[in-house]
Amino acid sequence: MAKRSANSNDQKGKEKQPQNAHPPAKKARFEQASTSKQTNQKQQQQPQPQPSKPNKNKKKNKQQQPQPATVVASPAAPLTFIVSAGSYERILYGLECQFIASDSTLERPKLQATPVFSFPAHLSSIRSVAASLLPSPATGSERKVGGKYLVSGGMDEVVKVWDLKRKKEVGTLDGDAPGTITSMKFVPNRNMLLVATTDCAITLYRVRDWVHLRTLKGHKGRVNAVDAHPAGRVALSVGQDKMLRMWDLVAGKSVATLKIGEEGDVVRWNTDGTKFATICNKTLTVYALDMSVIRTLTAPSRFHDVRFCYFPLDAEDPTQKEYLFVACEDGKTRIFDLSREEKEGAESEPVAVLVGHSNRVKMLDILEVAYPTTTPSSTLVLTSISTDGKINLYDLSSLPSSLGTGHEIEPIASHDTDGSRLTCVFAVGMVGGAKTKKASEDGEAAVESEEDESEEEDEKEGDEEEDGEEGEDEELEEDEDEFEGIGEFEDEED
Repeated sequence: MAKRSANSNDQKGKEKQPQNAHPPAKKARFEQASTSKQTNQKQQQQPQPQPSKPNKNKKKNKQQQPQPATVVASPAAPLTFIVSAGSYERILYGLECQFIASDSTLERPKLQATPVFSFPAHLSSIRSVAASLLPSPATGSERKVGGKYLVSGGMDEVVKVWDLKRKKEVGTLDGDAPGTITSMKFVPNRNMLLVATTDCAITLYRVRDWVHLRTLKGHKGRVNAVDAHPAGRVALSVGQDKMLRMWDLVAGKSVATLKIGEEGDVVRWNTDGTKFATICNKTLTVYALDMSVIRTLTAPSRFHDVRFCYFPLDAEDPTQKEYLFVACEDGKTRIFDLSREEKEGAESEPVAVLVGHSNRVKMLDILEVAYPTTTPSSTLVLTSISTDGKINLYDLSSLPSSLGTGHEIEPIASHDTDGSRLTCVFAVGMVGGAKTKKASEDGEAAVESEEDESEEEDEKEGDEEEDGEEGEDEELEEDEDEFEGIGEFEDEED
């Protein structure tokens, strides 16, 4: 893997070169974050530290001194979020969204969606996008905050890494994950990126320096989807071989399998990791951790995606329920109440339907977003994409009052891509809000200042991650707690 150039002038020169002028390198390539002149001068003026004598008892002392537990605070709900969507036409779209307070106290805040980028990002169709997230101990909500990096991948077998704040490409991952990129998932608690491909494998990267950690092999055909448990210890995947596989992300191996009878298209954990769902063409199944079936849905045409959420967000609210959102072929997203007990043999009926698309709904994403007002402080926004070219956004705060068999909910904001066949979407909250570049007399200086700020954040985050990785080798050798609910899985042979 080539290291970044230490000269900021080299970065400017690289930006002028046309994209895809040369074939991508086999390893990840990134530009080195430039350091300021003042920092270099201070380093030259400071006396060089003398090397200390090696301490033979260092390892022993390290074991005797208990390390304080690291407390990770939950990030606040974001005021600004970015919606990124890919298309068959290889175009990557980006919307910057935020709620705007209404003049009237009786009216709800309005959601403003502003296009911030639209360009051909790959040589062929884009199949998956994902954004890096900050680690958070909170579960049971969709508070996905981070947005430092965006990754996109597709049929050109290349994963591209983008800096969302600076709106620029910073590197590519190529050669470690051959085959079409079908699914990608960041695991913030493990500092990992999972990349599933049609080459029967799942590739693991370390996000701090984009090093290829290992390749998970076990599927006998293309891997269609992968999703990590919220705790970050295990992941599930489905594919062409009609098997559901469980992976130990610490040991880096397959630990259990389950025959599901059909090719798996989608696998998705719920927000607190107490259940998961699989989609096999026209059948959707929700499982508990003990592998008991909670709900089964069938349709005359195929399902495309599934999401879970708890709402209202306050866990102490007696009206809180868990809902299941299902993207359907007929252009509608149907909402089912998982808290409602279904009679055996009875057909599940949706409690509400999200409308606004004229063609199949390809993918969904849900994100907690802060209101500009104090009460309520936040809400859930669902984003849906379709082959009709529209990106629709729905405020789920109207969900409790809209419950009823088949009640229709309209989008509160929409963006039309003029007929692009959208394939994938991801929504992520931005820390402190995204920065939109505006033309001014000193516009170039403003951009450079923004890049310097981002580079300082890179260095700061890198230091924090290095501190957190102390003892990582020891952790890989430790035995993990047994994952609940693998009784009906077949144990993998060593």
